[in-house]
Formats: sequence, C-alpha cells, structure tokens
Amino acid sequence: MHELLLALCLTATPASAASPVKASSEGADASGNGFPASQAFDGLLTTGWAEGDVGGGKGSWIELKFDRPVDVYSVSIWPGKMDFAERSLREYGRPHSVTVTLATARGDVVTPVRLLDPGEQGMYRQDVSLSAAGATSMRVTLDEVVTGGIYDLTFLSEIAVNFASGDTPSALEGVNAWVAGPTGQAAVAKDRAEVIALFDTIKANEFGDREALRQIMDRAADGMPALRAQVAKIVPAGFRVAALPPGDAAVEALLKLKDSNAIPAITLAALRSKGPRAADLMSRASMFNAYQQMVGGGRRNLPAWGSTGWEKGALQGLGEPLPIAISPYGEVLVVDVANHRVQRFDQKGVSDRVWGGEPDLASTWFSGTRAWYAAGSKPATTDGSFSTPVALALLPGKNSSGFAVLDAARRVSRFDGEGNLLGVTTLDVDGNLSPGVGGEGHLLYSKGKLVAIWANEGRILDMKGVETGRFELADGAPTGAVVLAGGKLGLVYGSQLVMYSADGFRHGEMLHGTLGAGFEAWSPAVDEKGKLWAVLDTGEVIKFKSPGVVDYRFKLVEWSLHVPRMAVYDSFVYVTSDDKILRGDALALSTEQAAASNP
Repeated sequence: MHELLLALCLTATPASAASPVKASSEGADASGNGFPASQAFDGLLTTGWAEGDVGGGKGSWIELKFDRPVDVYSVSIWPGKMDFAERSLREYGRPHSVTVTLATARGDVVTPVRLLDPGEQGMYRQDVSLSAAGATSMRVTLDEVVTGGIYDLTFLSEIAVNFASGDTPSALEGVNAWVAGPTGQAAVAKDRAEVIALFDTIKANEFGDREALRQIMDRAADGMPALRAQVAKIVPAGFRVAALPPGDAAVEALLKLKDSNAIPAITLAALRSKGPRAADLMSRASMFNAYQQMVGGGRRNLPAWGSTGWEKGALQGLGEPLPIAISPYGEVLVVDVANHRVQRFDQKGVSDRVWGGEPDLASTWFSGTRAWYAAGSKPATTDGSFSTPVALALLPGKNSSGFAVLDAARRVSRFDGEGNLLGVTTLDVDGNLSPGVGGEGHLLYSKGKLVAIWANEGRILDMKGVETGRFELADGAPTGAVVLAGGKLGLVYGSQLVMYSADGFRHGEMLHGTLGAGFEAWSPAVDEKGKLWAVLDTGEVIKFKSPGVVDYRFKLVEWSLHVPRMAVYDSFVYVTSDDKILRGDALALSTEQAAASNP
C-alpha cells in the first residue's frame, strides 16, 4: 500500500547544488508541494524536509555544509511533521533512530541517536550533546523509521546546531541589534497591533474566527514574520531557530484566548524556547490539553479491566507500577497511582467503587510536580484523599476485607470492610519516594500489624495506626514486597527475593536463580494458600511449590510488560501493566502450553 501511495503522492528530486544543504532525496505531496532539504534548517518548525526514497526513508540522509569550521557541542532535532500536530505526526513517517555524523579534519565524529516516537509522545525536541571541534559539515542519516499511517514520507521538521549548548554565529548578535534598533522596534509594534486586531476579531465573533486564530498561532509557533525575513537574510542555515523566538504578542494572545485549538502553537513556542520560558509554556500547554480532555466528562464506554485515562474504570500510572490485590470475595483493588485514587473492579472487569476525590487537573507527582494532566481524583492530603498513592494492603475481616493505602505524602489511610475511613497515620520517616525506579514504597499486613516500607526504612503500626516499632533494611530500598507464609516478608532486590522478619531481621536470599534470565523487572505475589508466585516483565508467570522450587511456569501474554504487579486467587492471576489489568487461568494456560510443547 505504501509503495502505491508513494507512486501517487510523491516525486523525488535532488537538492539544489548551490545550497549548503543537500539530501539523498526530497519528497513532495500529490499536489506537487515540495519538502526540500533546506526547510530542515530554516528555523521554522511548521516546515520540514521529507525524504523521497522508496521504502519509507530508511537509509536516507540530509547534510549541511558549514561556511566555516564550527565547534559543535550540541545538535537539536525536531522529529516528525509538526504543522498539524498529532494529525500530521501520525499521518507521516517519523525517524525512530538516526546517526549524526560531523566531519572534521581529524576524522568523523559519529553519534547514534535513539528517538521517541512523536506519534505517541507528541511533539518534542531531542537535544544531543556531543563534541566535534572544527566541524566542516553535518550529516543526519535515518537508520530506523516509523511508517506513517497514510503517507510513505518520513519527516524531520528542523535540525539546529548548538541550540542547546555551544557557540552561535555572530550573525545572531546582528539580529538582536536589528530588533533593538528603530526598524526592529517598529516591526515589533506593528506585529503587536496586528495581533491585537486579530484577537479582537476572534472575540467579536460568537464562534471565533478560524483564519485570525491561524495567523496568531503561526506567529507564536515560528516568530513574527518581519523577524523571519531578517533571520533568513543574515543567519546561516542550521542556526536560525536560536534567532527566532516565539512572537511575544501572539503567545500572550493565545494564553488569553484559552482556546484548546491553540495548544499545538503554544507547544511549538515552548519547543523553540529554552530555560524557564520553555518550561512555563510547556506547562501551560499541558494544562490546556488536560482541561480539554476533561471537557464533556470524558469517555462513557470504557473497555473492561482498564485502559489509559482518568475516567472511572480507566487507569493511569505514568510509568509507575500499579499495585493490585484481590480479596477472598473476588474484589480486585488497584492503586491508581497517577489518578490519585483506589479503584475496585468486579469479576467482569468493571469499576464499581472509587476512593479519592473528584476528577481535576493535577501537577502533583510524588514530592514534586510534573506537567499538568487530567487526573481521576484531585491529589490532596485531606482525610479520605490521596496524594500519589503507591501501595495497598488488604486487612482481613469476618465478612469483608478492609484495606490500607500508603501515599507519597507519608500517610497510611485505613478503611474498613465497608470502605469507610477508619483513620490516617503520618509516618515519621526521612526523605521522599522517587518516581521512575520501579517502586520504593510498600505496605504489608503481617500477623495483625501493618508494615510500611519507605525506601530503606520500615515502620510497624498496630491496627489503630499507632507506631509500635521501626527498622532499617540492610539491602536498601526494595522494588517489590510480599508477605510470605508465616508472616515473614519477601523483599525484591534485583532478581533476588530476600526474606526479612517483620522487625527487619535479614534471613537471606530465597529463589537461588530459579527466576531464570532475560528479564529486567518482576514482582512476587502469594495466593490464598500461601504459595509464592512471580510475574516477569517478559510476560511469564511462575508458581513455586516452595521458594526456590518451581511448580510450573507459563506465558500469560506474548508481549513485554512494564513494571508489572500481580495478585493471585484460586489459580487465577491478575497482572497490572501499561494501565490495564491482565487476567488468566494459570492451570488452564500452563496445561495448554505444556501440551503444545509436547505434542
């Protein structure tokens, strides 16, 4: 299909020989609109170069020849086609890995670069640190590409030299002098007046004005038009982004309009900025985007057993593990970390109860902040709310199971079997939990007591939340924890499961290499009979007869899992990964796979 689209929608032409820029090929769309190599170095993020080679662009290259030797310390890449944001990013191909080659008198400096997929990640800039003294040219080669959903053209919107760090040409000083001078100030005043007129046009119309908004967005994303013309005259290709800040008046207007359609322009303004201004603009774009997600109340029909999102029944980990537990009554409880809540799922995979606050925008993340996003519950430290919950322990009862939750605000909240809050205890611990390390906070129920593990510190609480003991873990902060038969603790350190007493006494390693090899993350669980289980990030599940003695192992899924967590009851396994709950019948799967391997 892509070859047919290529034949219909693409022409391949060589780059101009007179230009300092050349490429293996240049593509064009069905209307004949070309995407020349020069557009990857013009300083504009809404233009770009598209290769014109058959096969999606793997092996294609683009090259910039410097007019004099340059000491290169950084190369910045804006991957994908950004003019229509997510739509164009997904419709056209994106580079997945590239090689940056800088030619110098002492030989080539070669740097491979792995790129995130902007079709999934959204628009972003990749800054690459390197060192090449006296470089005479730079070539970027497409090593791997992500094929576009519609068009077989792979795009690079912009490439810049020394944007993130390093010296820039003296021509940039000339641009700054022009802006500060009478001609430049007149251009700035004219631009502001034009933006105000466009803003007034939008506000005067009940439904806004699409063309006026487009013009303001264009100036915010790629700078004011008069400055673009000046930069194109005097700044060498490859250094123009640094000379083209976002249009101040245009950005100001978009922030006042608070129109979600302007989110891509604000994002592009952030991506051509550096330092505090870039962070502020990206934060505002994230806030507008999160607000837009929540308009209308979100999705009504979600798939069973979770999907990424903030609505009831959706889960959101933002890369963190989602702890899971199942009660003897079949209730599946999940710590919905980034949604700052706990959800209960029935055996059909439907969320039937939620603990936490109301949906809201959130930027709280562990002990700090992150970009704004839509959260299923407002993070808070009021009783009954959570601020980045990280662990859960079931509390046995006569007719129902209560539970306790540990959050990143050092609080342990206890709930009875009816889900009513019993009390909250703030742990007396040092330091903060860290995101992105696979889990540092754990909460366990052992012999009538709660054991809270905060990094390498342990705190023992009675069932009224009163601290009765404390200890330190000799092995440091574990990334997983489970209560073993007899009330001992099994703590995860790398590929090892180390047994500790609930008072912190270390007994030793238990599994002796029986997990095997080829995995990075794993998690233990214990079923209702006290048997130990493990899930690996390879998708494999292991049941042990006793710790270190394997009963059987099977594949739950054929794909990789991300920091999985598991609960087991009556030989059914429940695993969280990538904001979903995976469910499988262990006996049936192991029997089926054993039969298939021994026909």
